[in-house]
Amino acid sequence: MKRNTANLALLLAGLFFAVLCAPRLHAQIVNEVRANIDHSFIVGNTTLPPGQYTFRVMPDSDLSIMTVTSQNDKTSVAFIVQNTIDSHTPAHTELIFRKYGNTEFLNKIFELGNKLGAEVTESSHEEARLVKQGQQPTMQTDEQK
Repeated sequence: MKRNTANLALLLAGLFFAVLCAPRLHAQIVNEVRANIDHSFIVGNTTLPPGQYTFRVMPDSDLSIMTVTSQNDKTSVAFIVQNTIDSHTPAHTELIFRKYGNTEFLNKIFELGNKLGAEVTESSHEEARLVKQGQQPTMQTDEQK
């Protein structure tokens, strides 16, 4: 009886840690994501103009730091991300922005066919100011085909 109880305890502990660690075991963004963004947007405290960008997870960052680089490699911004799960499986790669009036802040990135994505964890000074003023964002999804 004691042996069965010990085995059950080990099994439950193993399941607990598997569920707890599962999000870390999956890569949030596996491939580089290329996006053509037709509006300016803010990442961290940097405003980027409309254009073509590449988003990548930085090597050796434990999947917690991404970069966005302009097509001409003149602009590159690093930002901190964490895993996030979408309620649906995207049919296209999606970039989700928080929009306050005409100002948009990168919020999440999901690759085609993957519910697990990356969420920007740091807010900019500008967004903090808008929130302090009582403004509420709307969410805008840009699908990349």
